[in-house]
Amino acid sequence: MTRHIRSTLALVVLLATSVVMPATAQQAVHPAPSIVVSARNTTAADEVARKARPAARTTVQPGDVLRYTLTFTNSTAKAVRDVELRDPIPAGVQFVAGSARASRADARLEFSVDGGASWSAQPMESVLVDGRQVRRPVPAARFTHVRWVFAGIVPANGTVTADFDVRVNGAGA
Repeated sequence: MTRHIRSTLALVVLLATSVVMPATAQQAVHPAPSIVVSARNTTAADEVARKARPAARTTVQPGDVLRYTLTFTNSTAKAVRDVELRDPIPAGVQFVAGSARASRADARLEFSVDGGASWSAQPMESVLVDGRQVRRPVPAARFTHVRWVFAGIVPANGTVTADFDVRVNGAGA
């Protein structure tokens, strides 16, 4: 994947990422809060750090791990509540279990396996095993979306961040 395509992928993620706040907060604040999404190839960066490569490669390869970082800035003069960051897991990659983090302890982490229609800290599924229905956790590779719901306020000019890793699908991944 070339640098241009990777930038396009980040832009698509940016357009699909959302910040959810109550309508009253959205109507009362100017300028609007902002969100920035960035993607970094941690596999390529690690190769450079280990001196396995003299410079970061410009292509993404199967098996590479990408870190998506969402940064929400409340660029208003008032504190906001009920901030929720949502991001789809892009096509062609799989969520890396245990990789989601937030900058604050009051962030509740949830996942969707149905395109964002329902959310759970641990999505479950019913499957038939030896003739009986069994409930089990859905593998992280099947997650379609990730979200963080912040319980507290984000103060005026405050920032919260969240990030997660994905692994690029393909041969050897």
